Amino acid sequence: MRHIDRFLGLPLCWISGLVRMMFKRRAGETVESILVIKFFGLGSILLATPALRLLRIQFPEARVTFLTFSSNSELVEEIPMIDERWLIDARTPRSFLKSFVVIVSRLVTTKIDVVLDLEFFSKFSTFLGAIARPGKHIGFALPTRWRSWNLTDSISLKNDRHVSKTFLRTVAPLGIDGSDLVLPRIRINEAASGTLPGLPAASPHEEIICVDANAGETSLDRRWSGDCFARTIDILQLDNPDALFCLIGSVEERAYVEGVVEKMMFRSTRIVNLAGQLTLKELMALFSRARLLITNDSGPMHIAAAVGLSTVALFGPESPEFYGPLGNKSINLFASLPCSPCLNVYNAKVFRCPINAKCMRDISVEQVVDAARVLLREDVSNETLMEAAS
Repeated sequence: MRHIDRFLGLPLCWISGLVRMMFKRRAGETVESILVIKFFGLGSILLATPALRLLRIQFPEARVTFLTFSSNSELVEEIPMIDERWLIDARTPRSFLKSFVVIVSRLVTTKIDVVLDLEFFSKFSTFLGAIARPGKHIGFALPTRWRSWNLTDSISLKNDRHVSKTFLRTVAPLGIDGSDLVLPRIRINEAASGTLPGLPAASPHEEIICVDANAGETSLDRRWSGDCFARTIDILQLDNPDALFCLIGSVEERAYVEGVVEKMMFRSTRIVNLAGQLTLKELMALFSRARLLITNDSGPMHIAAAVGLSTVALFGPESPEFYGPLGNKSINLFASLPCSPCLNVYNAKVFRCPINAKCMRDISVEQVVDAARVLLREDVSNETLMEAAS
C-alpha cells in the first residue's frame, strides 16, 4: 500500500479526481449504503467506533461496510455497528493483488451513497473511495488538488485534540452532531475467559500483570528498550511474588519478546511468553482477567482501555494527548522533549531522529515501576493518577 502511495498514488488520484469532476454524482436524499475505510491501526479502528455508533443511530437502516486489511478482521468482527467487512489481504504481493482486484470490482458494481475515509492522507484509500463514485466522499483536508478533487467534504485535522474526537468530526457533513463522545468498549464473553492457551492452570482470581514490549511495524521506534522492560519486571516480581507476568505480542514478535525474557535476572515459571499464541479474542479475555498492562504506544494499549484494564502507557515519538488510551485508569508517561511528538500523519509517520529516540530513553525504570505500583493499589484515585503521570 505504501509503495502504491509512493509510486502510483498521485497519477491514480489525478485520474479518479478528474473523472469525479467531469461526472459528478449528486448526493441522494436518503443514505442506504455507507463505506468506511480504515486500514492502519487496531487502536485507530477502536477509536473510530464512537463515530460508527453515531452513523448507526443516524442511519439505522443503512448498510455499513468496513474496508480494511485482513489482519484487522478479528477486531472488526467485534464491532456491532458494521454489517459487512471487505478485506484486503496484505500478507504477500500476490494475495494483495488478488484481494485488491476483488475489492475494486465490488466498489465499481456496488451502489455506495457515502464513503467515510478515516485514513490520514492516503492516496490508496482516496483512490478506492473515489472509484465507488459516492454522493458524498468525506476525508481529511489537504491543500492539494489530488485530494480535494476526490473529496466532496474535507475535514480539517487538528493535532491538539484526541484522535477519537477528530474521527467524530468526520460525520458532521452528514448532519450528525459529533460532540457526544461515548468511549469505546468491548464486551467479553465469560466463556472465552476460561482456559487460555499457553497460560498455566491458575485460579480465576490469580493476579495477572501483562506486558507489551512491542510496537506496531509502522514505527518500531515507539518501543521502550527490552533491557528496561526486563528490569521493570524483575522489580515487580519482588513486589508481587505470586503474580503471573504475561508477555504478549504477535507471531512475528515472539523472538523479540523471548529476548526480553532472557534479559531478566529472575526467570521463573511465573513469566510466560504468550506472543503469537493468542487470538485477538483470547487477548481480550486475558485482559479481562488481568490487573495491569505495561505497554508501549500500541494497538493492545487501546484494546486494554476498551476492556477496562488499567495501563501504564509509554509515549515518546507520539503524544498521549492525540493517541492516549481512553476510558480506563491509565498513567501515560511522556518525556515531552521540545521535539516531541515527531511522528505525524503528514509524513506517513516516518521516524527520523538525530538523537536516537531520546524521548523513549528518558523514561526511567523507576518511573514505570512507581506508576505500576500506584495502579496496583485497590483504592487508587484520579488525583493520584494525575500526580503519578506528572
